[in-house]
Amino acid sequence: MKQLIIASLVILLVVLSCKNAQDEKVNNPVDANISVENTPADLNLKKQAPIFTPSELPYPFSSAVQVGDILYLSGDIGVNEEGTGLVPGGIVPETKRMFERIEATLASHGLGLDDVFKCTVMLADMAEWPAFNDVYAGYFQPGKYPTRSAMGVNGLALGARVEMECWAYNPQPN
Repeated sequence: MKQLIIASLVILLVVLSCKNAQDEKVNNPVDANISVENTPADLNLKKQAPIFTPSELPYPFSSAVQVGDILYLSGDIGVNEEGTGLVPGGIVPETKRMFERIEATLASHGLGLDDVFKCTVMLADMAEWPAFNDVYAGYFQPGKYPTRSAMGVNGLALGARVEMECWAYNPQPN
């Protein structure tokens, strides 16, 4: 009989422990920050749709797209004013013109090259990387260069020697 009473008390303690654990989980102050307002469906309503900036060039792409706090710039090349050909002279003038176009796109969003944190560079000939790099270095503040990838490619639009795309930090109001 004594063993039956002890076993009953052990079972009762286990049941009460489980009940207390469930009550603590429901009333836990850490969980108090979770509200019905922050369900995944509600969070989707707070998301902003991408904002597209059409290109002024006669080609089917956006010059930039704002997604959250990041402005993604399309790859740019050293095209002439009409966008129908390249500036003459090769890698150096093309790179300078490319940067003029990137700066203009950034400026249209209230940004500058200081806001750029990532660049992807495509070169038609990796042998021209040193000449490109000399021009590139002059557009950014030493010690604050964006992260960068550079690669040789088999061909670029309009026969360009260089193309570069950038990501810039552009915080948006909540």
